[in-house]
Amino acid sequence: MIRRLRRDQIETLEELRARLIAETSAFITECLRHPELAVRIPVIRAGHGRFPPSLSEKFWRAVLDE
Repeated sequence: MIRRLRRDQIETLEELRARLIAETSAFITECLRHPELAVRIPVIRAGHGRFPPSLSEKFWRAVLDE
């Protein structure tokens, strides 16, 4: 069993798995309904360039500060 930090209740691994799947499904559904909310991940073809460190910092700050 796992003790959740947000609530003082005990959750089995099967309950944890079901909750994580439900939360992921809700997130994907919301992003499909509102594509403007989805985070765009910058892409460069492997071996054809590099991102400057400033872009990595800006990207992760935007993702983690939400």
